[in-house]
Order: sequence, then structure tokens, then C-alpha cells
Amino acid sequence: MDYYKISKDSWQVTMLFDSQKAAEQKATELGDGYTVEFVKPYVAPTAAESLAADKEFCGNLVNIFLEDNRLDEVTQQQSEILMVKFSAPLSFAQVGAVSNVRAHLENIEIDEVFTQARKDKYLNLIAAYQDQF
Repeated sequence: MDYYKISKDSWQVTMLFDSQKAAEQKATELGDGYTVEFVKPYVAPTAAESLAADKEFCGNLVNIFLEDNRLDEVTQQQSEILMVKFSAPLSFAQVGAVSNVRAHLENIEIDEVFTQARKDKYLNLIAAYQDQF
């Protein structure tokens, strides 16, 4: 796997691909005029780097959850219900266990506060984070 830049005019994106052929295929899917350029090889993070990144990501995810509660004006009673629902994912988030957070979030039932949109938001953030490795 390596990083390739796909660009056209002033637009560009750098992504991780299995091969240059895969990057060129993505450029073709985007349309005419896109070019592909090798950027750098993928170097897997060390275990310590991976753990640090996972803990930072999980901390940010918890902050987003708390911010959503504030912005949605969740009542104290609703907050307590959410904390019970989220006890396992929040515990795993404290130690940076991203895959466990994802697995538990997938199984939490939606309601008037933890809506499908909110659930999708968190799962998409996790998926995007995990897809970079």
C-alpha cells in the first residue's frame, strides 16, 4: 500500500491505495482529466504510535458525543439514559479500543435522543479513522 495524489486543476486528494493501478482506477471513476502521482510509501505505525493515535481519536469522539448532548439540549434524565446505554463504548474509548467502541455502538438501539443520524455520524467517524490504516 502506498499514498497517491489524485488531482485535476486546483483540486487534489491524497489517499492510500493497494497499487498505482487502483489509484488510476479511482481517478478514472472520478472522470476525465484526473492525474495520479505517487506520493510516498505507507509505513505502518509502531504499536506505541497506534495506541497514542487511537486514544487521541477516542478522546475526540467522546468530546463530540458530549458536545452533541449540549447542542441537542439533552435533559438530565435523557443524559442519564444515554450514559447507561453508552457505558461500554465509553469504557472502551478511555483505553483507545476503537474496534470495541464501534462494535458496541453498532448494537445500541436508537431512540429520540440517540437518533439514527447521530449513530451514523459516530460510526462514520470511526470508519473514516480506521480506513486510514
